[in-house]
Amino acid sequence: MWTLQEEIAYRDALIEKVISVANDGNGTLSRRQLGEFRYGDTVIRLIDSYGGIWNPGASWGITDPLRATLSINTTDSGKYSDEEKDGGLWKYDYQSGGSGGKNTKMRAAMEYQIPLLWFKKTESGGYIPYKVYVIRDFPEQKFCYIAPDLALASAAKSNSSLEKRYAQRIMKQRLHQPEFRSRVLIAYETKCAICSLAHGRLLDAAHITPDSEESSSTSVTNGLSLCKIHHASYDMNILGIDPDFIVHVRKDILEENDGPMLQHGIKEMDLVQIRLPVDKADQPDKDRLATRFEKFSTQ
Repeated sequence: MWTLQEEIAYRDALIEKVISVANDGNGTLSRRQLGEFRYGDTVIRLIDSYGGIWNPGASWGITDPLRATLSINTTDSGKYSDEEKDGGLWKYDYQSGGSGGKNTKMRAAMEYQIPLLWFKKTESGGYIPYKVYVIRDFPEQKFCYIAPDLALASAAKSNSSLEKRYAQRIMKQRLHQPEFRSRVLIAYETKCAICSLAHGRLLDAAHITPDSEESSSTSVTNGLSLCKIHHASYDMNILGIDPDFIVHVRKDILEENDGPMLQHGIKEMDLVQIRLPVDKADQPDKDRLATRFEKFSTQ
C-alpha cells in the first residue's frame, strides 16, 4: 500500500494533469472524458457513474487502494443543496444514507488532509475540475465544507481582519475564476476576440471591469476571451477596446519599432473590430467598455 506521502504525490500529479487537459480547451471536460481519462499508460475513471462521490475500487486500474475519496461532483439535479458559502468555501452535501458508506472516505480525506478532485457541472454540460480539500465536517447535518487550499482556509479563520479578508478574497477568486474562464471561452468559441487564436491553453478570460474593483462581475458580459499577449496588453493599457468593439493601440506603441511580434501581434490590431459571441446576451457590456476605454484614453 502507498505511504500517505506517495498517495498525496500521486493525487497532486493526477489533479494537475486533469486541470491541464481541461485548460487545453475551454476549461471543461466531458462526462465521457471523465469516464475514460488517459493518465500515463492507464485509462482510469475519474467520476462515479451514478453518484456524486467516487471511491475507486479494485477495477479502477491502479493496484494500490486509495485511503480517501478521489473525486466529488456537483450538478444541477436539485437532489442536494450544494452551495457557495461566505468566505470562498463551498458546502458539499454527503450522499444520502448517513455518515457511513461512501461518505466514510470523504471524511477520511479531511482526516488525512488529502487533496481530491471536484467537478462542477456547467450549463453547457461540461465539468470544470478543481483541486480541493475537505476542511470541516458536519456528520450529523450530513455535509462538509471544501476549500481550494488548506493554508488559506486556516487564514480565513484568523483573528487578523486583514489576513482573513485576503484569504477569503483569494479563495473566492480560485472558486470563481475557472468557471468564469470556461463560460467566457465557450461564448467566444475558444478563440481570442482580437486575433482569433484558437489554442485554449493560450487563452484567458479577461475582465473588462477589473476583478479588484467592487463593481466587477463574473457575468460573461464583463469578460473578453483574449490570448495571453492581448490580455496582458489590455491590462497594461497598451491597447484599449471602445464601446463600439473597436481595438485601439496606444499612440507611442504605434510609433515604436520592435520586431515582428509588436508589428503583427499588436500594431496591426489597431482599429480592428473584435469578434463577438453569437449570442447577444453574452456580448461585452458597452457601459463597462466605455468606462474602461476612458481610462485607457486619458492615461
